[in-house]
Amino acid sequence: MSIWQTVTWDVARAGGFTAFGLLTLSVAIGLALSLHLQSPRWPRIINSELHNFLTLLALIFTGVHILAVWVDPFTRFSWNEVFLPFASHYRTVWMALGIVAFYIGIAIGISTLLRPRIGYKVWRALHTLTLLLFGLVVVHGIATGSDTRTSWGAAMYASSVVLVGTLLWMRLRKPLNAKSRAHPVLAVAVVVFVAVGTAWALLGPLQPGWASVANGGTASGSKANALATPSQNQLQRQTPFPQSFAGNLQGQFTQSGPDANGNVTLQFNLSISNGPTGKVQMMLQGQSGGGDDHRLSISSSRVALVSSAGQQLFSGPLSNIYGERRLIMTATLSGTGTTSGSQMQVMMTMQLASSGQVTGTITAGRAIPTGSGVSE
Repeated sequence: MSIWQTVTWDVARAGGFTAFGLLTLSVAIGLALSLHLQSPRWPRIINSELHNFLTLLALIFTGVHILAVWVDPFTRFSWNEVFLPFASHYRTVWMALGIVAFYIGIAIGISTLLRPRIGYKVWRALHTLTLLLFGLVVVHGIATGSDTRTSWGAAMYASSVVLVGTLLWMRLRKPLNAKSRAHPVLAVAVVVFVAVGTAWALLGPLQPGWASVANGGTASGSKANALATPSQNQLQRQTPFPQSFAGNLQGQFTQSGPDANGNVTLQFNLSISNGPTGKVQMMLQGQSGGGDDHRLSISSSRVALVSSAGQQLFSGPLSNIYGERRLIMTATLSGTGTTSGSQMQVMMTMQLASSGQVTGTITAGRAIPTGSGVSE
C-alpha cells in the first residue's frame, strides 16, 4: 500500500465517521427539541442553531468522505459509481444505501432553505426523512466500513443507535400535548427495527468473512476486479486465488537466531480459511536489537501465496511492515508460472503469540496483468 493509498483510506474513514457522529448529534438534538427536553439555562434558539450547524458540518464532512473515496488509487471509483446507486463495482448494495442517504440529505437541506415558500407542513413532512437518512447511513457504515469489527467502531454505531432509538421511542410512545397524539405501533416498530438490525449486524458484518459476502464473493475494492478480461478470467481458472479475496490466517512462526552477529530469521507458515484454499509462506531476516530491545530491524523479506498443491503462484518482498506482537504488513506480489504477468496487492494483519501461534486476516486484490490491453 503506497503512502497516497494510506492517506486517502484514512481520510475517507475519518471523514465518514466524523460525518456520522455529527449526524447522530444533529438527529438527537432535533428529537430532543421535539420532546421539549430543554434546560432553562440553555435557550431553545441555541439548540435550534446548534442543530442546524451540526447538520451543515455533517454535510461538509460527507463531502470530504466522498472526495477521499473517489481519489483513492486502489478502489478507483468513477464519478457514476460515486453518485449513482447500484453502479459501484465495490459492495454494490451497501454503497447504494450511502448514495441514497446523501441525496435524501440534500433534499432535506433544500427544503429547509425553501421553508418560507413551501410551508411548515410540507417542510415537516420532508424533515421526517431524516430518520430514514440516519437508518440508511447506519446500515451503509456497518456493512461497508472497514472498522466495523473494531471495538471502538462497533461501540460508536451501537451508542448512536441506542441514543437516537431511545429518543425516537420516547417521542412516539405518548402525546406531548393536547393537540398531538401517541403512536404506540410506531414506537413498538422502532424497538423491532433496532432488534432486527442488531441481529443482522451480529450475524453478518460482525462475523469473519463478511468482506467477501458484502462484495459478492470478492473482498477487495480494487477496480481491477471490475475490469476483468478473458485473459484474466482464464488466469483465475488456473489459480485458487480469485481476482480479489479476504480470509483468515492461522499457523506457526519459528525463529532462528540471533547468531553471534545478531542475525535473526523468522519463518511463517500460515493457512488461509474462510477464503480461497491456499497458504501464505513468509520469511523475514534482520538484526536483533540486542539487550532489552527485542525489536527486529528487517533487512530482507519474502512473501509467497502457495496453492494447496504446494505450487507457488505469487511472490515478492514486503513493501511495509509495522508493529511488534501485532504486525500489519503490505506487499505487491508478482505472479509466477501460470500466473506470470499479473500482480497481487496484499494486506495482512497478524497477532503473534509467544508460543509461536499466529492468527490474523488477509485481504488481497489482483492488479491488471501486464500487457492485457485494459484501459479505463
